[in-house]
Amino acid sequence: MSARAHGAAVTAALLDAAVLVEQAGVGGLTVTCYDGRACISVPRRCGDARSRAALVAALALRAGAAGCQRHDFAGEHGPAAWLEATGRAGATEIEITTHLDVTAVPGGALAMGPDGQQDVITAGQRLPDRWRWVTDLDDDDPGQRAVA
Repeated sequence: MSARAHGAAVTAALLDAAVLVEQAGVGGLTVTCYDGRACISVPRRCGDARSRAALVAALALRAGAAGCQRHDFAGEHGPAAWLEATGRAGATEIEITTHLDVTAVPGGALAMGPDGQQDVITAGQRLPDRWRWVTDLDDDDPGQRAVA
């Protein structure tokens, strides 16, 4: 792809993302554009985890996304969790994300199994299958939880 074609593709992606953001009436977002693709990030300055999740859902609905997915990752730099939805605006694929704060506790990070059981996962340890990190999106105060 020539530099001119690349520039035109990025410009088109930016315009499509701008229309979506304007229609949603949301400010403070971060938009990054690639060839035919844009990523809209809902940063922490847009509110608490519930407010950010609601913004992701609202943008996802406008972009025709099937829904939001939660992702949990245990990497060498620590645990990470985020919400993500993928839809379209014009001819552009739009990815909408927000990061979640993983609950840190003495000895590691707090995780929850599919049955609601919670346990501390130490640094470098993988999440068991179907487990997820406990984050700022969860209802309870992490200091009040009983850790198994």
